[in-house]
Amino acid sequence: MSIVPPEKQLAKISLIGIVSQFGINVTLGIGMLVLFSFLRPRNSIVYSPKQFASEDKQPPKIEENKLWGWVKPVLKEEEHLLIKEIGLDAVMFIRFIKLCQNVFLCLFMFGICIIIPINIFGTYRDNNYNIPNDNPLQILSVSYLGRANWFWAHSVFTWIFSLIIYWFIYKEYSNYNKLRMEYFKSDEYRNSLHSRTLLITGLPYSMQSDKGLVEYIELIKIKFPVSEAVIARDVGKLPNLVIEREAAVRGLEEALVKYLIGPNKVADKRPRINLLFGAKFDSIEFYTNKIEIIETDINKLRENSAQGKALNYGFVSFESMLHAHSAARQLDSIPSVGMRHKSFNAPTVQLAPMPKDIIWGSLSMPVAVRNTQRWVGRLFFLSLCFLWLIPLGFITTAAQIRNIVKIFPFLKELLYEHDVITGIIESWITPLILAVFVIILPIILRYLTKAQGIITNSESERSVLGKLYLFFFVNNLILYTITSIAWDIVTKIKVSIDAGYLDLNDIKKDLFNSKFLDEIAESVIKVSFFWINYISLSGLFAAWDLAQFVQLIYIWFKKKILSPTPRNLKELSIPQGFDYPVYYNIHLFFFTVGILYSVIAPLILLFCYLYYTLAYLVYRYQLMYVFNTKIETGGIYWKAVFNRLIFAIIFWQLTMIGVMNLKGAHVQSIVVIPLIFFTLIVKLYCLSKFDKSTKYYKSDAERAGKSITKDDIIEKGKRKEQHIFNKFGHPALTAELIIPMIHANVKNQLKIVYNNSRITETTTASRNGKSKPIILVEDGDHILKIQPIEKNELYFFDKYDFNMGYTSAFDTQSILSSDRFGDNTVSSSTDDIPWQHPPKQ
Repeated sequence: MSIVPPEKQLAKISLIGIVSQFGINVTLGIGMLVLFSFLRPRNSIVYSPKQFASEDKQPPKIEENKLWGWVKPVLKEEEHLLIKEIGLDAVMFIRFIKLCQNVFLCLFMFGICIIIPINIFGTYRDNNYNIPNDNPLQILSVSYLGRANWFWAHSVFTWIFSLIIYWFIYKEYSNYNKLRMEYFKSDEYRNSLHSRTLLITGLPYSMQSDKGLVEYIELIKIKFPVSEAVIARDVGKLPNLVIEREAAVRGLEEALVKYLIGPNKVADKRPRINLLFGAKFDSIEFYTNKIEIIETDINKLRENSAQGKALNYGFVSFESMLHAHSAARQLDSIPSVGMRHKSFNAPTVQLAPMPKDIIWGSLSMPVAVRNTQRWVGRLFFLSLCFLWLIPLGFITTAAQIRNIVKIFPFLKELLYEHDVITGIIESWITPLILAVFVIILPIILRYLTKAQGIITNSESERSVLGKLYLFFFVNNLILYTITSIAWDIVTKIKVSIDAGYLDLNDIKKDLFNSKFLDEIAESVIKVSFFWINYISLSGLFAAWDLAQFVQLIYIWFKKKILSPTPRNLKELSIPQGFDYPVYYNIHLFFFTVGILYSVIAPLILLFCYLYYTLAYLVYRYQLMYVFNTKIETGGIYWKAVFNRLIFAIIFWQLTMIGVMNLKGAHVQSIVVIPLIFFTLIVKLYCLSKFDKSTKYYKSDAERAGKSITKDDIIEKGKRKEQHIFNKFGHPALTAELIIPMIHANVKNQLKIVYNNSRITETTTASRNGKSKPIILVEDGDHILKIQPIEKNELYFFDKYDFNMGYTSAFDTQSILSSDRFGDNTVSSSTDDIPWQHPPKQ
């Protein structure tokens, strides 16, 4: 039996839990950083795949002979260079982490120097200089403050902290506005076709033609001349055929790797494939024939694409980016066509997204169907929030050892005899279970969001961010706190019954005594220690994320155990896409929790600051050397982040009002109320000052109230000739068909594989303008192209290699094919465009 009384044992468990968990996390985190520093120069494909990028996109060089040589280049790289290397989206994420770090540094200095001493002194005074036994760390919070006068300090610091946060987010919005303007002015954006193109959706049947698009633009009185207009057409089963062909190409590559096992060696038997009813076929012949058949069907459908049914959306391009943005800004203010005020049947006009950003299957969806699917998706999301309460209840139970002991007394001796293990279970295992449990959540929300008919991947990702944050806020913060309070009430009833108070009136009297409201406030504050443990554990996850152990093992297994094809090996060197919704949500949630307890339990500020300091280093490295932004939006995530920061601030201020009222500080809580209106004023002021200028580009002349001049427009000769059909045609019509790859050292063995075919070598132009070797396997009227890959090309990519297949092509690429089956020429004549509207004079 333990000789320590249960009350002191609980305090000991809580204190040991936090200290031991922090010690374990620090030890493991430092170990992971050291191991990462050792492994990094020896595994470039895992830890620095972006070093293989084109020269202008390569990150700074790192001194490989120094264990910590990677830290200085990561922290010293200037922001304007970072924007060129990793894009504005990545830079804004790094800036957001830095913003949180700066905020919590300022709040922590006030908290450690002023608020915590006030809480300790007030606790001693109000408890006759006796330290309460529940949890020694709670004397750092307002838990044991009895007199309302102490809360004048907390009201004042709620104001001070709010003003500090207002300043930081206003400055960040102002900086974002400047960076966004520079993004609009960059050559990369100004020279892109989508910067001077409008997307029009929901067109009525009478306008579903190339000329109908222009007539609509003239109808709504756009004064700028239209360069091109193209209506979209139905592509039928073509997308499925392209995907099916890619699967056949990959199947052929796998069969060739299994058969061609060396420069002068083949396997004893040709690989075979099992089909339905036990039929077996030669894999190489099967996939070769399948590629030829599907490719013939694809070419026929592409040739007849102009006869496809016209759809209810199209693209209109202008002479310059300035014309397109001015037109979009003009239309945004018209209720019949603006995105925010669109009437039910009117077409929607907006700036065209990047072609690879478009979710093509959603563009032609009628407005009524899209609205219905969005509401159905919201209902499913709400249902998911409530269903999540079941596992959350178990997690809540495990988080409080005292609840387990009071509900299940037979575990009392076991748990209290092993306080170190129990402390670790309470403070380390429970947050770990919660963290692992939510890994599958983004996957579910992505499926749910895409089913809602959103037309771009970037908008879909922002919607996922919104759902993730709301889900975390409702389930992991609000409901967790409520259930923790409920457990405290249940355990109190259990204690009353065990004490012999079986009468309902006696239980009510004991439960709802004069200290009941104060105990509810204390329950709210006690939850802060769970979030301290959770944030501390998340620092370990950040170090784990940097170490990339899973990716390291996966690549080793793929290369050493399996038989990867050249395409598989090249894909291993392509940087992973950075999951902005997940990472933004995690750090927004920690910001919400941090400021929520910043005044009532300031100890959390230390852990928040330490976490964001580590996160700044980790994710700055990850975005510079490892991860890639899938779709560059020019930092548009900031607007979604800003709105959630405002929401978090208001919720914190409301919580402060509630806690102070529960503690009896009614007058002091009234002082905080005006802050809610100040927060709303800050939001409205930032939106009115920055929203329009970050959404649409305005030239200096327009800002000065002058008309657009020729100097504001890029001369046509300075821009690569681009056409809407080439860039905004459905990828199934325009995307380059991939060709099988083999290792170059076995190319001479192809005469054994295709012994009845004529095999010749030639070269062809690739998408980046460079020539690449091609092997032609001719069998009668059919020609199969195979690309030999040299060993030094297996771990090299450029910007054209990020999407080397078509499994996700209809959400990514849209490039006119220059390598069609049996056709190596592409015409860039304007005669290829379905309709071109002559510029107005």
